[in-house]
Amino acid sequence: MRTTFPVSKQGVILLALLANGFAEAKDAPNRLRHGNKERKDTRVPYVNELTSKVSSEPDTDAAHFWAHHFLQQMSTSMSVSVPTVPPTEPPMTSPTNPLMEPPTNPPTETGPTNPPTALPTNPPTNPPTNPPTAPPTLDPTNPPTNPPSNPPTAPPTNPPTAPPTNPPTEPPTRCPCGQTDESREADAFAILSTVSDPALLLDETTPQGKAYNWIVDIDEFCGCPAEEKFVQRYIMGVFYYSTEGDSWNNGCQASADLTDPVAIADANNDCTIAADGLDIFGLDTFFGTDAWLTPSDECFWGGVTCRNSSGCLDRIEFESDGLAGTMPLELQNLTDLRFIILEEGATGGTIPSEYGTFPRLHILDLNFNSFTGSVPVELYNTPFLLQLDLNSNFFTGTIATEIGSVQFLQFVQFEDNQFSGTVPSEVGSLASLQVFEVFGNQMSGTMPQEVCDQRDINGNGGLLFRLTADCDAGETFFVECSVPDCCTDCPN
Repeated sequence: MRTTFPVSKQGVILLALLANGFAEAKDAPNRLRHGNKERKDTRVPYVNELTSKVSSEPDTDAAHFWAHHFLQQMSTSMSVSVPTVPPTEPPMTSPTNPLMEPPTNPPTETGPTNPPTALPTNPPTNPPTNPPTAPPTLDPTNPPTNPPSNPPTAPPTNPPTAPPTNPPTEPPTRCPCGQTDESREADAFAILSTVSDPALLLDETTPQGKAYNWIVDIDEFCGCPAEEKFVQRYIMGVFYYSTEGDSWNNGCQASADLTDPVAIADANNDCTIAADGLDIFGLDTFFGTDAWLTPSDECFWGGVTCRNSSGCLDRIEFESDGLAGTMPLELQNLTDLRFIILEEGATGGTIPSEYGTFPRLHILDLNFNSFTGSVPVELYNTPFLLQLDLNSNFFTGTIATEIGSVQFLQFVQFEDNQFSGTVPSEVGSLASLQVFEVFGNQMSGTMPQEVCDQRDINGNGGLLFRLTADCDAGETFFVECSVPDCCTDCPN
């Protein structure tokens, strides 16, 4: 059942106009008569249509219905809420001057005879309870304020797929080897363990441990374990520490601060040794005069020569430069090494038997040092050995018969040592032999005729032009060798 309340059609119109603004309410009758043609506001269509509907509706209840309907439409369109609180007091009388003709069928209840002295404070806003004319509560054209999925309105500033510029998981590295410092050290240890005893690498008091610590943590050259010459550089470090490089007197010892460019430059200026000795084969090599352990390529350190074709070590040459200590066995891994010349120093110990594996060694010259022990028989396995110069040391033992297998051997200088025994006849098979000296030892016996036959005495074309021994009859240790039929002289 439709609820009614005693408000005339004109009152309904006035209430609608009140929701539209008091300024427009003053001109409501004229708007009803003239159609409000001059106003351009967006609310005019609703007011005009409301006026037409209410004016033509004979039934006051129907007029109420249309008034409420258009108020709801206008409220939705203009985002103006229709008040829901009913008026505190209904108007007591209908207006004395109605704006239009009364309905044909007046309502059963009439309004008060006295017109209201003022517009109601709260105009009636309750819609009819039954008519299905109320618009939907949620306008389908307006999306929900908070959609359940809450999609982002803008893409993220930093897309998750873009990697960080500086990944925090990669710490800075000392050397540009494409690996962490820990990985580089692990690879270095694994590779160098095939060259030196791993226990020595971990002992920083040994030459191997010092060289390992230098190449991993100090060397500004920053060699990478995967590089072919990484092992060569390590071996040169071992050689430096094995021969007590810090005590060399040639100006090529390492700088006191291996990371200070000024100190390194000063050390380089002090080094003047050039390994430019004779090479009868004339291979293309290069050398420098930088101090040892400096950040330059090891081939440019003083006393060193390398092959142009490979950059591999070809020569180590020092003379009267204060070298001491011992010869490291790690040198055996320098397979292109042809010259080891360390003269007039204080180097001692024994010759490592591993030196017998040098495939290209031409000269081993260790004279005027402090070497001891016997000459390792393995040394006679070097196929291209031309010169074996070991004089003026403290070698002991005998001259092994295997010496006769070194077919290209030209110079043998064993004088001024402590060799004993006799000269083996196998020396006579050395067809290229030019110098053989064994005086100043503790040897005995007779010089073999096979050796004497290498002299060019009777025009036999022999190449041996110097042959010496303790052949003076007054010597404590005597080797019978007639001069000039065999020996060239008998030095005291």
